Amino acid sequence: MLQTLKKTLKNIPHRAASAMAYSLSGLSLAFKKEESIRLETIALILLVAILALVPWPIWKKITLIAAFMLIPLTELLNSALEDLCDLVSPQYNEKIKSAKDKASAAVLIAIIIAIFTLFALIAF
Repeated sequence: MLQTLKKTLKNIPHRAASAMAYSLSGLSLAFKKEESIRLETIALILLVAILALVPWPIWKKITLIAAFMLIPLTELLNSALEDLCDLVSPQYNEKIKSAKDKASAAVLIAIIIAIFTLFALIAF
């Protein structure tokens, strides 16, 4: 068991580097392929820049940034699901449409959460 633990601990940097490479590859592919990801990234960068000028406490800024990061997060999941659906069923399929619509609804909910968070932070 000790040998297994040593081997596992030894592999952590390699596994972390591999995981990071896969993640960056996914972000790069999404950024190239998905206009919505590009727009949401630009909006997030603008939000951070604006918040640098707003005299809010740091907890409000972090909360708002986290809420707005839900949007590209759900967009990435939506995009991944759409890619998988297109691979599984290139032709129109009502169940595939339903899955894609539900993933798109998740993005809408993330947008609503972000906007609600913005208004709540402004109000309080």
